Amino acid sequence: MSKEVKAGLIALLAVVAFIFLFQFMKGKNLFSTDNIYYAKYDDVQGLEQSSPVTLNGLKIGQVDKIEPKTAPNGKIYFIVHLSADSDFEFSKLSTVKIYEPGIMSGKALKINPIYGKPLAEDGDFLQSDIELSMLQGLSSQVGPVKDQLQAALKTIDSLASNANRVVDGRNRAELRSLLINLNRTASSLSLVSQGAGNLVSNNDPRLQRVLDNANSAVLGANVAIGKYGTLAESVDTRQLNATVANLDQTVDELKSVISALQRGEGSLGKVLKDEQLYNKLNETTTNLNELVVDIKQNPKRYVNFSVFGKNNNTPENR
Repeated sequence: MSKEVKAGLIALLAVVAFIFLFQFMKGKNLFSTDNIYYAKYDDVQGLEQSSPVTLNGLKIGQVDKIEPKTAPNGKIYFIVHLSADSDFEFSKLSTVKIYEPGIMSGKALKINPIYGKPLAEDGDFLQSDIELSMLQGLSSQVGPVKDQLQAALKTIDSLASNANRVVDGRNRAELRSLLINLNRTASSLSLVSQGAGNLVSNNDPRLQRVLDNANSAVLGANVAIGKYGTLAESVDTRQLNATVANLDQTVDELKSVISALQRGEGSLGKVLKDEQLYNKLNETTTNLNELVVDIKQNPKRYVNFSVFGKNNNTPENR
């Protein structure tokens, strides 16, 4: 071989070696038989090419490419190409999730496998998902707490302002006066309680008289209750029931008599109900009154006395 051919072969081998070294440094294996899968994301969360792909914590591949796409409506999304060792089989219904292995590490992909058919094959699209990192989870939980804390601080501030407006100089003076009066009242109550204690401890005669009067009243009430009990026992309940029954019978008979009078039965009923009889009795009474008046006015017409036995039946005296 000439020197030129040897130089060309050496240069070609150097280029090939450089390519292999470059791909190796990127984490790619040109002679691998890995399967290529795809996943669609609206946000890749900082995922980068050559990021690891894990299955149950074991790295089985890497991210080969992140391809941006534009939808007909102008929305941008991303197609992530990931390679995985073909020795691992899982269902095409499995999920590829972007996650953060650690606080200081970058984003990575993990396959949440679902076992069973249909099996995922080279070129299949897998379902995509995003797992919040620790900081993102804390941020999502701290955000509502922060809003609630701000609202609480605003409420406390408004309450403090209202309290400052209420407790002005005049109100503070009134509160001070109220506290002084309360202290005086407490002192008075203390003196009263001490006096009551001394009264009880010394057995004041007035207190003893009050207790004696109360005892006498209780004894009198007991005697009255006893007399009432004796009176209640002396009552013959059978005679009382018989009297009540007779009274009920009398009331029923009185009701029947009144009903008969209202119906016009009997002499008194006819007098009450017969208007013709009433008119005749009224007329008779009127005539009787006129006769009594005439007798008073002309007594000689009806009564004639003779001292000498003169016949009262003479025509002149008739």
